[in-house]
Amino acid sequence: MSRYVSYRDFDWLLLGFVLLICGLGVMEIQSATVHTKFAGSHIKQIYWILAGVGMMFLMSLVNYQALLDQIHWFYIASIASLIAVLLFGTKALGAKRWIKMPGGNHFQPSEWVKLVLILAIAKFFAEMRQRELSWGDFFKAGAIVGVPMLLVLRQPDLGTALTYLPIAAMGMFLGGMQWKQGLARSMS
Repeated sequence: MSRYVSYRDFDWLLLGFVLLICGLGVMEIQSATVHTKFAGSHIKQIYWILAGVGMMFLMSLVNYQALLDQIHWFYIASIASLIAVLLFGTKALGAKRWIKMPGGNHFQPSEWVKLVLILAIAKFFAEMRQRELSWGDFFKAGAIVGVPMLLVLRQPDLGTALTYLPIAAMGMFLGGMQWKQGLARSMS
């Protein structure tokens, strides 16, 4: 599925603000490390910012509908990676949060799961757009977020697990959940 890509509609003002904040961050890193063993760390940050902007433009070429069509596979892979952390993860600072990769690098699946959950919740509520949500739908959405959340809590990583709750709440809000009407109808 191809689509026409036009940067005419791109939010350049938002990008400008993001780059301004990144620039302030680079200046803070530089001023905090200028006479320490970490001097020059701000250069590494600039490289990461440039890589991030490049990846942002590359990702803008991806048709998000194709991602939504495959989200069930991404969700299964994210659950499998969280289980792999519990089974094979590297323990550091009292928690198993990382999987050791070849080359000495570490991968933290719980961070990747945030992106997958955003897409999974969006897909779930997009499919229900035409009807009102029932309690069953509410619990299904809770399970979509709850399963990875419980796996992250087992690591234990409360901070990351709690970031999954706003994803569910915003999905319900943007999905059109009507608290007063929906709850009143389901109770009667």
